[in-house]
Amino acid sequence: MRVLGIDPGNYKTGFSILEISKKEFRLLASGVITAKKKPENLKVICDGLEEIILKYNPEELALESSFFGKNPQSLIRLGEVRGIILYTSVKHNLQLFEYTPQQVKNAITGYGWADKDKVLENVKSIFNVNISSKDEADAIAVSFCHFVRRYKNGV
Repeated sequence: MRVLGIDPGNYKTGFSILEISKKEFRLLASGVITAKKKPENLKVICDGLEEIILKYNPEELALESSFFGKNPQSLIRLGEVRGIILYTSVKHNLQLFEYTPQQVKNAITGYGWADKDKVLENVKSIFNVNISSKDEADAIAVSFCHFVRRYKNGV
């Protein structure tokens, strides 16, 4: 089973591919899809996701759900990105699972209100990767959360 984990962002969308067998996991790929300006960023994100899906053939998509921020315009833009992600998942028949930021942080750090630095630190330790991007780390944490909740603990 392969899972595509996504941390959606307006200009930086983190992704990870986690391979799950029985109660074990292995990180196959991770990175960030980067777009510079609107509205072209939606096409860049869509094309990037298509490429990842065609290359790794995931069956499931784990997505970090939106949270309410202070800036309504940012939330609207994030909704547009999420729309692209949801459309792409349906187009490729990926089963969709959403997790709150607190669920993701709790799975990777044991504390639902951990900061991004702690998430990055734990991702580097658990997966033995040398990354510096918090967006990439968040995407890996999303796929790990999916593993923990769906396969390890069977929730």
